[in-house]
Amino acid sequence: MSEPVLVLEDLRVTYRTSGGAVPAVRGVSLEIPAGGSLGLAGESGCGKSTIAGAVLRLLPGTAEVSGRVLLAGKDVYELKPGGLRAVRWTAGAIVFQGALHALNPVQRIGDQIAEPMLVHQTVSTPKAAKTRVAELLESVGIPARRAAAYPHQLSGGQRQRVLIAMALACDPQLLIADEPTTALDVMVQAQVLELLADLRRQRDLALLFITHDLSLLTTYCDRLAIMYAGRIVEEGPSGDVFAGPSHPYTRGLAAAFPRIGDRSSRMAPSGLGGDPPDPAALPAGCPFHPRCPLARPECREAEPALRISGPERRAACILV
Repeated sequence: MSEPVLVLEDLRVTYRTSGGAVPAVRGVSLEIPAGGSLGLAGESGCGKSTIAGAVLRLLPGTAEVSGRVLLAGKDVYELKPGGLRAVRWTAGAIVFQGALHALNPVQRIGDQIAEPMLVHQTVSTPKAAKTRVAELLESVGIPARRAAAYPHQLSGGQRQRVLIAMALACDPQLLIADEPTTALDVMVQAQVLELLADLRRQRDLALLFITHDLSLLTTYCDRLAIMYAGRIVEEGPSGDVFAGPSHPYTRGLAAAFPRIGDRSSRMAPSGLGGDPPDPAALPAGCPFHPRCPLARPECREAEPALRISGPERRAACILV
């Protein structure tokens, strides 16, 4: 087994608000080896993007973080500003959901891709940076001549590719993709995802892929982790988790995908009723029990811990 590029040990993130403390992430422990890929799935508000921000210390000042985040062997929350600056882009980089908001609208895309390389001195001269920018753009399917374009002159798919090129500028060991294709149409989405998969294989990248779409994660990730109410409720090989979920919540997510050619599935899709709980007012016991079709009285008494549910699999449910 390769040494892990990313290790989360009992990560907890709580936001301080005027209404009180809001626990967004509650004791998450995960590992991603070099060249490995982990898909993080769950409904909106479960804590996925908070984990992404916590890995690179991008959370706002209202966030209180405990536990450990080890990136390329370094504890991110023990680093001083200079050490943190050195880790970002080189050890880990992130591709955000909204490319139009992530890119500077008044700066040419070539200059934006070159900036991290010049800051981290991975190239010696601006001329070398320009050559590297051309290589990166070509590698993500954009002609090098478009380096002089501004973000508004590119399509949505092209802007997303620019973000990927920028994230790869300093050859990071870990790439975090936070809902990278949500705003794209299906055809462009497929192209961007295939691009990410090819680049991961070519560069032996570790990938943390965050989305609500289980089918995408099953296709592009080795392992799958399902979040609910700030915790991991199921984890294991992606194909096994999707095909045979152990946790009732994962079963509900998997059942929400209609089967092609199955008329009954198309006309009466299944899924989950109700809404995820408010993080500031979680129910007693298992947070999923108010929506769970298999809930028992003891589910209201204590929150179950992750336990072995199969080969290389864990699930947090008393029925496991």
